[in-house]
Amino acid sequence: MRQIALSNRSLRGINRRLRALEYWASGFRDQFYPRSVHMERYTHWKIPVHEALVQGPQARIEVQAFCIQQLLEAASRLSSAADHSQGYYRVACLLVWPWVHQSEITLFYDRDYYLGFLGDTNSLKPERISHALALRTPAQFIEHGHDVTQPDDEVAVQWWCIGEPA
Repeated sequence: MRQIALSNRSLRGINRRLRALEYWASGFRDQFYPRSVHMERYTHWKIPVHEALVQGPQARIEVQAFCIQQLLEAASRLSSAADHSQGYYRVACLLVWPWVHQSEITLFYDRDYYLGFLGDTNSLKPERISHALALRTPAQFIEHGHDVTQPDDEVAVQWWCIGEPA
């Protein structure tokens, strides 16, 4: 379940929460989500964890990497179950580093909309978040990273799109 941190109390039940995330990711096995009659351009799922688990003073890099890996596992399962005869359908993980709680899995039903997320170039190339966090990305997925740091940000913020080629 997605939760925000309303206090600085130590987060309990971390192993249980990680198992729940792993279970959530496995739930995407053999799931296909075709475009609805409303003709939306995308559908998405935010990472379902407590905010303190993935960002802030309690967050640990190993836990953040595990959580991102589960997003990639879910995206891989969605990609494997895709029926491309139903129209345009691309799966991607949209990651915000270091603000992992903002990350999500997105299904794109519109090519131009997806290209807007990928950007024209990979501005952080040759850097790859998958190497920095020792992530296993699906073989067919590509990585595009962009620095989106604002003048008032205290840390560098990167925005990553890891997903199927457009």
